[in-house]
Amino acid sequence: MYVQLLCKDRNEKEMNELYEVLGALCQREGIQIEDRGASVEILACPQGKIVVTEDDKTMYLTANTRHAGAGFHAFVVDLFKDIEEEVPGEYELIDDLDYASNEDFHRLHHIYENELDYVRQLLLSDPGFRQKNYLYDETYFLPIEKPDRILTSIGDMDQKEFMEMELHDLMDSFYVWNDWDRDARFYRNAALTLLAKEGVGVYTNMNEQTRKTANEVCDYLEIAHEKDKDLPMPMKEYRQLVELLGREDKLKDAIKMEQEAIQYRTREVYHLFADTKVVAPGAAERSYDPITESINLMAPYTDDGQWTWLIQASREPMIITNKKGLADQEPELYDGKSIWMDDWMEDGYYVLEAEVRKDDRSLYFHDVAVSEKELPYLKQCIRQSGFMNE
Repeated sequence: MYVQLLCKDRNEKEMNELYEVLGALCQREGIQIEDRGASVEILACPQGKIVVTEDDKTMYLTANTRHAGAGFHAFVVDLFKDIEEEVPGEYELIDDLDYASNEDFHRLHHIYENELDYVRQLLLSDPGFRQKNYLYDETYFLPIEKPDRILTSIGDMDQKEFMEMELHDLMDSFYVWNDWDRDARFYRNAALTLLAKEGVGVYTNMNEQTRKTANEVCDYLEIAHEKDKDLPMPMKEYRQLVELLGREDKLKDAIKMEQEAIQYRTREVYHLFADTKVVAPGAAERSYDPITESINLMAPYTDDGQWTWLIQASREPMIITNKKGLADQEPELYDGKSIWMDDWMEDGYYVLEAEVRKDDRSLYFHDVAVSEKELPYLKQCIRQSGFMNE
């Protein structure tokens, strides 16, 4: 499910004209356009973006529409057709769902229903599929599966309820943009998706990005409420955010949703790295060290500069500082894996090193904690970590 527009044989001046038109169209539609250096991204909703790249004299505008929904697919096609009308030149419009040729939204919506039915059958019958990234268009983590629950893009659901729900009613749990218009449900879906994918609860003010996301959630909910006063809202989560952000509460008369909005990142998740799954809180700050080819996960915090532990994980053994001490430990068996762990105090901090081995693959850890009481938690995170496609 994708749409692509090729703007062919353009010189530099014509490329700049295309960017100017794109900016004007985004302003008209009230959506963000951001320069990422090697590409430009048009952000229509949390699951739907258009990526603009250049290759020689061709500009490529590409959108993966699988996770955003039928409304986003139709929006992209219409936007691309507007570009063709605004700027003369040679174009090629590629639409794998063929909406561009007939603009039959009912047919398009039915295609997404069929796709969701296919995904539902896989989730109910294939345990391996439930451990894949079927939730989001892109993410660096996966929620940890819970017994008898099905994870959706806006929160987990009882398996029996998931199995019996009408497809039309289930679509809001998987897609953001299900109707032609960006109506109240669209904006609430966008908020719920952001909460599930990026919400970090009490750590909202941890950094610039977490604050930006929290403000976007509030903006979406306030627009949804303005469009439909009778649409139930996630009031608990909204009020927590406005308090943390110091915003005005604009949903004082809103109806409360029965179900609680889920924020996966307030829990432990699998942080995906190469072919590994590193368990840590989803709210942990993540960075990558290209020298040691490792990810670094710092404990989430509510005050600037405060930290309690740091996890460093790599497939390369160079991050281990005391190889002999680790090799001297007796390995423990956990979920089919052999695990060596060694800890000690050094320069006022506690160091924990480990190797997790399964078959011919190893994952190494070098963790640092400010207190000995953090070590049992870090050891359990190591035990639960492992490899993709086990």
